[in-house]
Amino acid sequence: MPLSLPSALPAALRVLAILALAAGVGAWGAILLAPRPGPLPPAVSGAAAPRAADNGPVAVWFGKDEAMRTQIAVQGVIAAGPGGAAVLSVDGGPSLAWRVGDEVAPGIVLREIVADAVTVEQAGRGSRLPAPAPPPASAGIARAG
Repeated sequence: MPLSLPSALPAALRVLAILALAAGVGAWGAILLAPRPGPLPPAVSGAAAPRAADNGPVAVWFGKDEAMRTQIAVQGVIAAGPGGAAVLSVDGGPSLAWRVGDEVAPGIVLREIVADAVTVEQAGRGSRLPAPAPPPASAGIARAG
């Protein structure tokens, strides 16, 4: 016995096939022809790094009575002597100018500035930190002795 289909069924299947084809072409067209995303905005690099936190009270909780050691990097010397100033970076923070007698970090005082080093005092102990060498003078300019 041959299979007999109603006369409207092949037309309905054709319409469904055409709709499925149109949906597939539309979806893939939207995916393949979509614009590429633009570049990401640059990261914020001008923000100043926060200053080092005072970890002294926490150190006392864990039985450390002496002052915490702080990393200080000398970036340069502005002027030597008792009224001098130096540019220092504390714990990798931003470079700031400090004068003799200023407290650079909790418990750390800038005691002396000379042409090639600075001296800081922490917990009654002095530490001499070398300053970077100045850049060489350009041709035709004599360096003052």
